[in-house]
Amino acid sequence: MDEDPFVATAMSAAEEVLAPPLSIQRGASLLYQVTVDNRLQIRVDPKKPMRGQSAFQTDLCVFETLDAETKIPRVVLEFKPGLSTHDVIVYSAKARKHKQIYPYLRYGLVIGNEAKVPGKFFTHNEALDFCVASASYKSNRLHEIIARLLKAEVQASRQLEKVAFGSTPVHVYRSEVVLDEGTGKVV
Repeated sequence: MDEDPFVATAMSAAEEVLAPPLSIQRGASLLYQVTVDNRLQIRVDPKKPMRGQSAFQTDLCVFETLDAETKIPRVVLEFKPGLSTHDVIVYSAKARKHKQIYPYLRYGLVIGNEAKVPGKFFTHNEALDFCVASASYKSNRLHEIIARLLKAEVQASRQLEKVAFGSTPVHVYRSEVVLDEGTGKVV
């Protein structure tokens, strides 16, 4: 499967459902560490992350613009034609590193040649928030799934931001299994 048309489908879905202050960007870099040098100066610009300078590049990233100078990442989508154990381990590690900087970030995979999320995802995942196995969806259905997913993940990111910075108390936490509305099966 060629990744470009696949990413284009997701980009199109995102552009339809995201309105300012939300936007989507292809190839955005996000910080994975912020360090200080021996003069206690920050060595990176948190508002302008650059790949190769404590930042990893992402396939697609939803940003929320807070003001003229500040855009924060909300949701990352990484695309893989298939999913290997190595992919799960690597992308989970990337997600974990990014979340150390952006604790409200939602991060996931969209895989093209799988009709269901493989067991290796559940065995080896530690920090990814979602995975979409898109081979069982027709492209218009995939468009709809991505659109709904992005809306839900942006909302989850905003809630996590409130929790992370103390403006919302948490009394119960649970992860959620999502059911397909048509079939009633676990998505």
